[in-house]
Amino acid sequence: MAVKNLVKMNEQLIVTLKVGELKNIIDESVTNALTKVPQKPEEETLLKRKEVAQIFGVSLVTLNQWMRDGRIPCHRINTRVFFKRTKVMEALNTVKKYGRR
Repeated sequence: MAVKNLVKMNEQLIVTLKVGELKNIIDESVTNALTKVPQKPEEETLLKRKEVAQIFGVSLVTLNQWMRDGRIPCHRINTRVFFKRTKVMEALNTVKKYGRR
């Protein structure tokens, strides 16, 4: 960093910098501050049976069969069934859709 004039007046520091040098100092300070902020983990989105059936293009009966077969992992809360979006997207690549040949 090239400091041209450095004068100490009443506990204040006066520095002359080029615009590019000032931008670099600000960029480094902001980057350091942002890396120290703890990142909040993303919350998992839960999907209902109808939403998952629409994603796969199948009926609820077929979805129930896939749940029983373990093709799509599900979570039960009391009598309701939910699916994690990330697991549904993973299963989307592995589950074959039924269709006529």
